[in-house]
Amino acid sequence: MISRIVAFALQQRFITLAMVLVLTAAGIVSFSRLPIEAYPDVADVEVDVITLWPGHAAEEVERHITLQLEKELNGIANVTFLRSVSNFGLSNIRVLFADGADNYWARQQVLERIAQAEIPADARPQLGPLASVIGEVYRYTLHSRETPLIELKALQDWVLEREFRSVPGVVDVVSWGGGIKQYQITVEPSRLRAYNLTLKQVFDAVSANNANAGGSYIRDGQYALMVRGIGLVQSLGDLENIVVAAQKGTPVRVRDVGQVAIGHAIRFGVLGRDHEDDLVQGIVLMRKGENPGAVLAGVKKKLDEIRPLLPAGVTISPYYSRDRLVTTTVATVMRNLVEGALLVTVLLSLFLYNVRAALIVAVIIPLSLLFAFVVMDLRGIPANLLSLGAIDFGIIVDGAVIMTENIMRHLSERRVRGDQVIREVQHAAVEVARPLTFGVLIIMTVYVPILTFQRIEGKLFRPMAVTIALAVIGALALTLTLIPVLATFLFRRPPGEHESPLLRWLRRPYAWLLAGCVRRPLLPVAGAAALLVLSCLAFMVLGKEFLPELDEGDLWLRVKFPVGISLEDARPYVREIRERLLVFPEVRTVVSQLGAPDDGTDPNGPDNCEFYIGLKPREAWRIKDKNKLVSAMADALIGMPGITMNFSQPIKDNVDEALAGVKGELSIKLFGPDVFTLEAKAKEVAGVLGAIHGVADLDYDHLVGQPQLQIVVDRKAAARYGINVQDVQDAIEAATRGRVVGEIFEGERRFNLAVRLAQDSEPLVGLRNLTISAPSGERIPLAQLAEF
Repeated sequence: MISRIVAFALQQRFITLAMVLVLTAAGIVSFSRLPIEAYPDVADVEVDVITLWPGHAAEEVERHITLQLEKELNGIANVTFLRSVSNFGLSNIRVLFADGADNYWARQQVLERIAQAEIPADARPQLGPLASVIGEVYRYTLHSRETPLIELKALQDWVLEREFRSVPGVVDVVSWGGGIKQYQITVEPSRLRAYNLTLKQVFDAVSANNANAGGSYIRDGQYALMVRGIGLVQSLGDLENIVVAAQKGTPVRVRDVGQVAIGHAIRFGVLGRDHEDDLVQGIVLMRKGENPGAVLAGVKKKLDEIRPLLPAGVTISPYYSRDRLVTTTVATVMRNLVEGALLVTVLLSLFLYNVRAALIVAVIIPLSLLFAFVVMDLRGIPANLLSLGAIDFGIIVDGAVIMTENIMRHLSERRVRGDQVIREVQHAAVEVARPLTFGVLIIMTVYVPILTFQRIEGKLFRPMAVTIALAVIGALALTLTLIPVLATFLFRRPPGEHESPLLRWLRRPYAWLLAGCVRRPLLPVAGAAALLVLSCLAFMVLGKEFLPELDEGDLWLRVKFPVGISLEDARPYVREIRERLLVFPEVRTVVSQLGAPDDGTDPNGPDNCEFYIGLKPREAWRIKDKNKLVSAMADALIGMPGITMNFSQPIKDNVDEALAGVKGELSIKLFGPDVFTLEAKAKEVAGVLGAIHGVADLDYDHLVGQPQLQIVVDRKAAARYGINVQDVQDAIEAATRGRVVGEIFEGERRFNLAVRLAQDSEPLVGLRNLTISAPSGERIPLAQLAEF
């Protein structure tokens, strides 16, 4: 079979060359289409269940939402882990599936199960986007001196997000900062008392005066007129004129009992950039398995289309684009490939002492890689720096060197010319084809165990093994076909029998060493055994890292504030951190993400802040070593009280969190039923780990410590005045976050309409003095109906 392949290639030389040209063209096209990432996607199949329940404490979210959803999700087939976080107003559950599960099947199973969960009616669980842990490919901020921040946030949510989602490969856009626009009616308690009205009357009146009605149709000649009752609120003036009640024929309107304005709902997070404290940000997420180069090209094209359509004074300022890293990765790989090919060519010229032979062997390197690219493109296998950088040129050209050297030897010994060259080349090629093929196949068996790896190991190393195996297969096929054909063209005249001076110089010490080893065979055996022992000892003391360290060019800083700090009180510290980092000349921009985005995709509290530190090119660095730069930044932040910090990189931080479920490189997990005991033990473990040499950025998750104001309703006192518990809860809700009673439409946009009570004094004093309307008309202070 092998001899027939060689014979066919030599008999049909021009067909062979044409096939090589087709391979070259196909390889170039495949390389341009091949998804190339700087880092492999090592995360398991994951489905995030995000449930927003604004205004409710973490305990209530855990009891009414998280536990109920977990109970249903536990029964799904192929589920390996469930990880959940319950925060103020937010439940986030991550469902991890076994390796090999289909992403869309997993999402369908989760959707079916969450529909069966018994959760509050105003809490609607949703699935997180189908994005990988390395899917954050583009980040930008919105700026304007004239447009209010909530309007920028509305522009981001209703215009920019929709436009970027239309780009092929984009699965979602995460919006950060700004606050969600909300129409608000702020009711004055004193005016309610003056008109003898209750808060519930305001709720009901506003809700009843904001709706459209649909009827049938009436005939008008030959036409059918659809009947619509238009009653939706169109403006703030419409809200002010809503009638709450009528007293002695005089209507009492909303403007008589309060004020109408536009504000924002409860904010989960605040975003800042450089010297600006409050901005709006968009993060473009790439769908899992897409080509980042093609996606980013589409995003940038869409951005050019969007810019002319923005309102006057609004600008989009990108600060992170994955193509910078991808371009660097591709350039690194291509430089290594070119340098490696040139080095191999030079060495082959020195050892074979024939430039033509060296060029024949060297041409196998790019062609074998193009063959690998074609197959990878057809099979949908992505490439990354790890898989491409692991290609061994020595393995690729091993067979080609043997084939070329044997052909040269035959031609130089036989000194054939003309048509006899083809016959002699065929004889030389067939002579070594079988052992050469078996040798290459034996080398390939080394990578077979890697192909059986599962989960993280498989996603990390399997593409590398597949890439190398395909390149070796391509090199073998080209060695058996192309090299004999090229030899017939380049060696029409027999090559001279000239031994390389380098080989002649190396032969003398090698012959002396070989003779000594033959005379004393125990010496090489003992030396090999000693090297084996030394290698084992070195391996035991050598530092080990499962995931390779990739220099992404930027830094990611995570800062933890004391538990219980508010967004408003954390903002001055966040600004101070940004200012201290901007002092470094190596830094081009600093973006801070305090808390969580409004969609709940990143469940963090106000005590957590993440900083993207964009760095300039290394040529502009004053501190050339990156580790020393990180140490200098850490020293600059040491003086800030009550914070802990952890430096990482943007992609690496996401990968570490996806692998272990925690935000760090190395973690220890404690399990138990009591959170207070877990908190105490975690503190003890942190104390022990702090004494270990080399440990840096040490911290533990604080499970307890969030301060609460618990208002416990005195049922006996409420019953004495005929007041229901729900009336008390409605008043508390309206006094703190506001009660959502409807929606206001602005074209295709819609925003919540909330009613809230005005608080003139201190919030705590105002809550104590908050009055509840009794059926008898009395106004009972909350302090008499509940315990604080």
